[in-house]
Amino acid sequence: SPYDDTGWSMGAMRNVKTVRVTDAAVLNVPMTLLADPAKATGRVQGPATAAAYLINHNTDNTLATFRFRLKDVKMFAAEDSFKAEDRQFNAGSFIIRTDGNPGDLRTRLESAASDLGFNAYAAAAIPKVAMHELAAPRIALVHSWLNTQTEGWYRIAFDRLQIPYEYISDQKLRSIGDLRARYDVIILGPTPGASQRVVNGLPKIGDPIPWKQSALTPNLGSSPDTTDDMRGGMGLEGLVNVTRFVEAGGLFVTIAGNGSVPIDYGLIDGVSIVQTPTLRARGSILSSMIADKRSPIAYGYGDKLPLYFNQSPVFNVSLTGGFGGGGGGGGAFGAEAAGRPSGRGSATDADIPQGRALTPPPVRPQMRPGEEPAMTDEMREQMRGYIPPAEMRPRIVVRFAAESDLLISGMLAGGRELANRPAVVDVPKGKGHVLLFANNPVWRNQTQGTYFLLFNAMLNYDHLGAGRTTPAPGAAKPKTAESGE
Repeated sequence: SPYDDTGWSMGAMRNVKTVRVTDAAVLNVPMTLLADPAKATGRVQGPATAAAYLINHNTDNTLATFRFRLKDVKMFAAEDSFKAEDRQFNAGSFIIRTDGNPGDLRTRLESAASDLGFNAYAAAAIPKVAMHELAAPRIALVHSWLNTQTEGWYRIAFDRLQIPYEYISDQKLRSIGDLRARYDVIILGPTPGASQRVVNGLPKIGDPIPWKQSALTPNLGSSPDTTDDMRGGMGLEGLVNVTRFVEAGGLFVTIAGNGSVPIDYGLIDGVSIVQTPTLRARGSILSSMIADKRSPIAYGYGDKLPLYFNQSPVFNVSLTGGFGGGGGGGGAFGAEAAGRPSGRGSATDADIPQGRALTPPPVRPQMRPGEEPAMTDEMREQMRGYIPPAEMRPRIVVRFAAESDLLISGMLAGGRELANRPAVVDVPKGKGHVLLFANNPVWRNQTQGTYFLLFNAMLNYDHLGAGRTTPAPGAAKPKTAESGE
């Protein structure tokens, strides 16, 4: 097994289409060596007076920079695609009304557009599309003293994009009683190890282990976080505080393996981690599909998206805990209908039962991604205490592609165990949400194409129920120009 990542296709990791050129004549065209990094510039287009300014959501990471830079400006996210000023705008596009915003709004937009490289369009009327307010949330990036390397890539990304955050250890999760009063979004940085080790941290054996400046360690004083004792993690007290934080309306984000924490400790229901004995996907770039295009987490993305994935976790979503079938698996729903009616023989044997007539199996309805088989009234009554209402069920936002389409770059064997599995799952809880990433969206400053899955979740943390058939409890009523709100 490779000790490190195997897939590094730059275009795919940035979600940029690349084209193979075989004609060497392309190298003969005039070229100029750049003295500085290439930089796009944008502008505000349209008349000097406008009812609103529109910015298309194309998942350019500088849009997150823009939202936090103008955090005092009220902005709205369109909950569906729309057309305005003879242009098509994606779901999630920014709508900035002039009414209710500072008088120097256009000047500030022109400065930001030029600096960050996006175009804004002055609109004579506010688009008639459902929308909700876009947040500039208070963010906590949590590290563990078990390892501070992997979440360092999140610090690099946030620092470069000028996204403000507070960098805290998991020990603070147990010492801050009211996390919701202080933060809107808590990101549990990627941490290796089993859930029990992540929660318990370093064992409290022997003397304290400090991480701070001393005569022995003079350079640690400049660390972004220090402690008198690295031992002990968030503990059960921290888990209780995180649960209260989510139930009070916060967003708790897990990355890759630490998704086992809310699953193993029962913070959420309906999601499990399955074992994959034959899967080999060591730091590969794999294809995925957007399963729920109306989720705010998917705003700005197309139908497909390359993901960086490193072996685990592999999620399964099942509302009934497996009693009624698995909702997130690779073909769990089609397998029974496509199986052998007699239940005998191998896949290449004729399916002919001996000594009795063959009774064709009943035709089962085609299942869509995320659906579970229909339940009888008797089974539904038996499972009544386990099945959450529609608005509280786990929401699969992104899922891995079919096995034949899965590999983009790197190592892959046993892909059938990962094919069609959930990659990004949004789980409502109380007034808030727990967001599980099977992939690592921010890794080694390379996976810039998936940064906005996380940024979308952050900017829409209090409206993640948007786009559901049944809105989440407490969700604000979508605003439109027609409502006058």
